[in-house]
Amino acid sequence: MSDLAARHGLALVLLVATLAPACGDTGGGDTSGTTTSSATATDPTTDGTSGAATTSSDGTSTSGVDSSGDGSSSGGTESTGPAGPPQVAFETTLGTIVFELDPVAAPITTANFLTYVDGGFFEGADGNGATIFHRVIPGFVVQGGGLTESLEQKATLPPIVNESGNGLLNVRGAISMARTDDPDSATSQFFLNLVDNDLLDDPPGYAVFGSVIEGMEVVDAMAAVATTTMGQYEDVPVEPIVVLSVTRM
Repeated sequence: MSDLAARHGLALVLLVATLAPACGDTGGGDTSGTTTSSATATDPTTDGTSGAATTSSDGTSTSGVDSSGDGSSSGGTESTGPAGPPQVAFETTLGTIVFELDPVAAPITTANFLTYVDGGFFEGADGNGATIFHRVIPGFVVQGGGLTESLEQKATLPPIVNESGNGLLNVRGAISMARTDDPDSATSQFFLNLVDNDLLDDPPGYAVFGSVIEGMEVVDAMAAVATTTMGQYEDVPVEPIVVLSVTRM
């Protein structure tokens, strides 16, 4: 995808820089508003800043929501086979998207994501405000999961280990973790691939942990909205794309 890399070379850098603030533990992330960055990573960050900020709050998170949705059936008369992979529906102001997660290939990332889901983080049931899809780059990615409508970063759990290289690829419809140039800095922010982004799989890579199984037309609609720069954040939808509800299916 060299032509994509060329088209979005700066965007990729911005994503990385942007992610850095989002990865920050208590919302103190990257607040530098410069547009030049030497980062090579292509990480969809939470903020739309173009400077490579480092607000990584480390600590390896192994938050323990058992997201493997598997129930082992122990014989008997009732033969309930193993449940399928966990699925999560995000209702947004543009429509509903359903993700199917892969706890086998990405156990840590899936468990982390489901911890946020179960805690009401994304839709604001935690009392700290709903998140938005704050970054939209047509032909590349749509990013969300960390900023509120007022573009404030929500406090997050500690960062997790990067599970890139697990066999899942950043193809169209894949959901992956956004991060800074530190491979192990992802927290709550994620991005949806609008196209096959091969370069995001180059080591250290961006961890894919599932895919869109319903509502890709909604993702494409997000990619078509008008965007602007708001303070330090770039590629922000003019009309906020807000997460209204999140439901395990």
